[in-house]
Amino acid sequence: MSTLIFTIAQNGYGVAYQDCIDSQRRYAARLGANYAAVTEPKQVAEIALSAWLKVPLILGALRAGYDYVAFIDADARVAENAPDFRTETLQTESVGMALGRSGRVNSGVIFTKRDQASLAYFERIMASLEEEIPSEDRQNLKYENGNLIYVTKLLGGVETLDLKWNNTSDVNLKDNIRHYTGPLRDTYRRSLSANLKYRLARIGLRKATPQPAQRSASFVTKLAAEVKAAGERYPELVAPQN
Repeated sequence: MSTLIFTIAQNGYGVAYQDCIDSQRRYAARLGANYAAVTEPKQVAEIALSAWLKVPLILGALRAGYDYVAFIDADARVAENAPDFRTETLQTESVGMALGRSGRVNSGVIFTKRDQASLAYFERIMASLEEEIPSEDRQNLKYENGNLIYVTKLLGGVETLDLKWNNTSDVNLKDNIRHYTGPLRDTYRRSLSANLKYRLARIGLRKATPQPAQRSASFVTKLAAEVKAAGERYPELVAPQN
């Protein structure tokens, strides 16, 4: 089973959450999977481009022939005893995500296996870039998650993962993946030097704004350029290596 696990760790996340990234790398090694941490370019001023990058990279990896693809946010730590997601999830559908605190799918961890349904799902998300996304689907969101919520409502086909695969809220849960966002963000500890490097890396970034109703054609063009650059820097993203 050719498998890719990857994260996006630009804009300071590569230094701020290095131990989380290391845990993902060890998990990939244990599963015999290829792993990529997209850290270059180190800064992408339009943060939404980094957030969106996961979607075309997942789609590209599936099209390239990977049997399984897992995306894990850079600020998410994989437990050393986490089981194989390929055998423990995706039992009913070919795309899997846990629900966030709002009760909607959370794109911080995405598992998928290649078939026509998963290809159609991610192709539909990409097609939705310039569509108007209903306000209820992007409420309290900033980047791409509203489009995933919107397409999931349209197509279905997403298996609801147990919270232990993307724990964003329960400090006491014996989880497989602990995602340091929301209530868990303040429980993450990093060194003073890492914190300083993180702050320096974020100087000059545009402040995140609420997710717009639709993205512009220029945004789509810039995203395509980021996808091309990532494929050139990280060849494992676009072709199975094992």
